[in-house]
Amino acid sequence: MINIVGNRKRSVELDLVPLINIVFLLLIFFMLTSSSISGVLKAELPEAQSADKVHEKNIIVKISRSGLLELNGEPIEGSALKDLMIQALAMNKIKTIEIHGDKNIQFELFGKIIEQIRMAGAEDFIFATEKPKGP
Repeated sequence: MINIVGNRKRSVELDLVPLINIVFLLLIFFMLTSSSISGVLKAELPEAQSADKVHEKNIIVKISRSGLLELNGEPIEGSALKDLMIQALAMNKIKTIEIHGDKNIQFELFGKIIEQIRMAGAEDFIFATEKPKGP
């Protein structure tokens, strides 16, 4: 007589813990990198009754309340602004500078920054504003 051993079913279990760990690591990675894309400085823009949206790719200079600077999303030192602006203007066809200045910065500081940018060769300026909040 022939003994035929029946098919034994194996129980298969998937361990989802490593998969969940990888998903959370990817989530954290993308959250951290996406927040650094927009720059670090926060500038509270002044309000204006009328404004036009800019659709061109301009060079963006952000000025914080304390005078910290950012050029196209990268933090820079105030003393290096002129040299970095010369490089940025040389690489960009558009010579328009978009300024996102905090509404509470000192006027003297604002004037010095504008003067450095103009000496670097900027031809035109756009000052970013916000629409007033309310009805």
